[in-house]
Amino acid sequence: MKKTAKRVARQRMILGLMLLCVVLSAGMLARPAGDIPLFGYEYDNGLPVAERGPHERVGSTFRDDGFIQDPESGFTRLQDVILLPPPDHIPPEINSRARVTPQYLEQLMDFTYVRTRIFLEDPSTMLLPGDIDVYEFIHADLRIDPTAPGPHVLIFHTHSTEWFIDTERYNPATGIVVVGRYLAHVLSEHYGLEVLHYTGSFDMPDGRPQVMGAYCRMEPVITALLAENPEIQLVIDLHRDGVRDGVGPFTRYVDGLPTAQLMFFNGLSRRNVNGQPVPTAWLPNPFQRENLQFSFQAQLAANQLFPGLNRRIYLRAYRFSLHMHPRSIFVEVGNQYNTLQEAKNAMHPLARILADVLLAGDYS
Repeated sequence: MKKTAKRVARQRMILGLMLLCVVLSAGMLARPAGDIPLFGYEYDNGLPVAERGPHERVGSTFRDDGFIQDPESGFTRLQDVILLPPPDHIPPEINSRARVTPQYLEQLMDFTYVRTRIFLEDPSTMLLPGDIDVYEFIHADLRIDPTAPGPHVLIFHTHSTEWFIDTERYNPATGIVVVGRYLAHVLSEHYGLEVLHYTGSFDMPDGRPQVMGAYCRMEPVITALLAENPEIQLVIDLHRDGVRDGVGPFTRYVDGLPTAQLMFFNGLSRRNVNGQPVPTAWLPNPFQRENLQFSFQAQLAANQLFPGLNRRIYLRAYRFSLHMHPRSIFVEVGNQYNTLQEAKNAMHPLARILADVLLAGDYS
């Protein structure tokens, strides 16, 4: 009875958010072409796909290899599961270390240094001095309680069909979703975190690849999932970057292994219009400062633990998937020229970076 009530409440929330999404879509379509957001935030006239709950398996055929056959799309995909730590797991000791020397702190207090060495601004937006308080960001306590009932971490993929050079294009069961499952495994097995990996496809409505509208289709599902699991303390939207033809893979070596580079990504809900900052009022993000704090601390940890692995934090207009939870992070893993194994190799360093923020804490 309790599960039925929760399901009904979730369905009502999703319907309400879908209606809001449709209203926003109409408003977006009425805007001049120069006002239409890019990078997956374009809205189309199609309604969001029907929500498939994380634990509902109606009409799906289970397979022995951990995938399910979805009769609606014809594709196989990973089952949505909660990964639990081993019963005898002993959490590793994540030592807090002095990461910011007085000399480095002096550099970080220079806005120009931070703007050009820590962040990379897309021309679509602009970073303002008031966005970054280095002292506040360094000392923000972003730790979680790994002993609390879980799941502690949610991993999902707004763009589930992103592939690698040696995987099948547009098949959610072979690309970035597989990398997400591996990250869930590492966080669970090595760091004792309970992880919910949601593998629904938002960029394949009706079984056909369609990036346009994916963020709109994603929002009601993930919002409802968070409402149903309020114990979640970190949300990860895991992606694979896309580059121009001929650029080649983003690869570094970590412990002798070829490893796809990582990049954290933040939307500023602000556009650069002829050199003037213009807020995207129709796409607010109440957690923007917390999002920036998290990626900032994670970037400092990455630069110390794995020098050269992380590209600069990429800043773009709009909000993407970062407005639903204060501890949200958007991660790009390599690009379409990297191999699946290189992307999976990056999950151990990424998990260690996240653990440094979530389980160690003190950056002073």
